[in-house]
Amino acid sequence: MTPAAHARYPGRELSVDLPDGGQLARCLRCDAWVATAVPDSNGDPATLPRPMRGRALEELVVIRAIALERGLHVIFFLVLALGLALLEAGLPVLKQDAQLLLPLLDQTRSGQNLLSRWLNRLLELDGQHVWLLAAMALGYAALEAVECVFLWRGKRWAEYLTVVATAAFLPLEIVELINGVSVLKVLALLTNLVILAYLVWTKRLFGVRGGLASLEREMAADVDWDALHSRAPAPADSDKSAEAGHI
Repeated sequence: MTPAAHARYPGRELSVDLPDGGQLARCLRCDAWVATAVPDSNGDPATLPRPMRGRALEELVVIRAIALERGLHVIFFLVLALGLALLEAGLPVLKQDAQLLLPLLDQTRSGQNLLSRWLNRLLELDGQHVWLLAAMALGYAALEAVECVFLWRGKRWAEYLTVVATAAFLPLEIVELINGVSVLKVLALLTNLVILAYLVWTKRLFGVRGGLASLEREMAADVDWDALHSRAPAPADSDKSAEAGHI
């Protein structure tokens, strides 16, 4: 810390010079000492990088939870695409087996059961249609992978992409619910609605609640340098500072 900074924040040691020209800087959030280069700021807080803390840190945790949920989608669509590819590869053999089984089932009481209906649908399958479904599954996996990676990295454009992609799937999910209600379908719809509401309202997308400018002003209040330095941890005694210098 420069002499001017010592005078400005008396009794608060925020950095220790190292023999190699670097420094140990004191984290203003967790009170850990981190080896880092000396910034060319001459003690001017305006030129220093801001630590992620407060609302920004809390929201990043939620965004990364959404990214993990998107990662599960990636796995699901990849498995689905692989299953469809395997189905297409073995479709001729499966159709032959179905043609052999159906006459036997028709001679029994189970001729109209679930297995019989499934075999009839298998015979009606078109190989090109199966490949199209596999390609769509791969496309969805790629889309969800982009969301997952860049949401994890905290990119705002990925939040917009997630909102648009999630909203686009809502009509399909509603149609599926109309065709047949299940716990899994209801949970999926509710999860997507919660994600949509959180991103639009909390992250202030599409100009909601003042948009990005209002969000940045609110985040900046959590990293005000004067407030951070005034609450910075003070060393208990000189021995603690000396010990930190040997880390």
